[in-house]
Amino acid sequence: MTIMVSVAAYRDPELVPTVLDCLAKARNPDELRIVVCWQHLGDEDISAIADDPRVEVLDYDARQSRGACWARAEVMRHYRGEEWFLQVDSHTRFAAGWDAKLIATAAATGARKPIITCYPPQYEPGAEYTGNGEPTEIIVAGWTYDGIPFLSQRSLAERSGRPVPANFVAGGFLFAPGSLVTEVPYDPNIYFQGEELTVSLRAYTWDYDLFHPTEVLAWHYYIRPESPRHWNDHLGEDGALTWHQRDRASRRRINNLLRYPRPGRYGIGTVRTLADYQAYTGLNFAQRTWADARDGQ
Repeated sequence: MTIMVSVAAYRDPELVPTVLDCLAKARNPDELRIVVCWQHLGDEDISAIADDPRVEVLDYDARQSRGACWARAEVMRHYRGEEWFLQVDSHTRFAAGWDAKLIATAAATGARKPIITCYPPQYEPGAEYTGNGEPTEIIVAGWTYDGIPFLSQRSLAERSGRPVPANFVAGGFLFAPGSLVTEVPYDPNIYFQGEELTVSLRAYTWDYDLFHPTEVLAWHYYIRPESPRHWNDHLGEDGALTWHQRDRASRRRINNLLRYPRPGRYGIGTVRTLADYQAYTGLNFAQRTWADARDGQ
């Protein structure tokens, strides 16, 4: 089964190792088409992947970048009807046979339109790679000053077997039917905070069911202390918008979606409602609360 793999890379030295590992660990690497949004300043060598026919590189000057969601949206524009879609960050490592395992995990949900998603455990470049870690679920850790929940994770180590229903997607590891690309295209105007909430809400209202895997299928490099960040680079030089201006407009956009949910290309779906999503997740956007399902266990 064909899989489009979306990789957004912002000045990231881990890009090439990520793409090579994705191909090396797949059971059926020739069924993959990896599309990379490569945002760089001309100082990176990606020759190891540039000529691979399974890899398509979208070449962008990092100074023209509008953020992670914009980059993910640019990749989605190159969808060619693949059966499955996987979105990862450019600092990821993969379990052996990850492609077959994800397809089997999706089938095990029994859902018509399953999304398999999680925050993968950590790996460290240059350190001995052990493959350790445990599956986790995404939870609400708190609320921003303007009413957007921010997310964290906790262990699912005591759960095994079938995938576990999830409330939220992780932008850095999201596997879904290819239809997600056309029904829930990324909104390029979302900057950073609220990315995962908006995709979760929009996907759920398009009748996608969300699940966490109960085995580790990938690893992620989270801290990256010396890596360039979009918000450190984009400070308004030459009259361009600052990252803060983009973030402020993005937050207004998110709150409009939560207050006045309407169908549309970047709006909610037409199958379920925002109220349905709040009931399913235990979120209350008006009161800025979250009812943790585990509290009743």
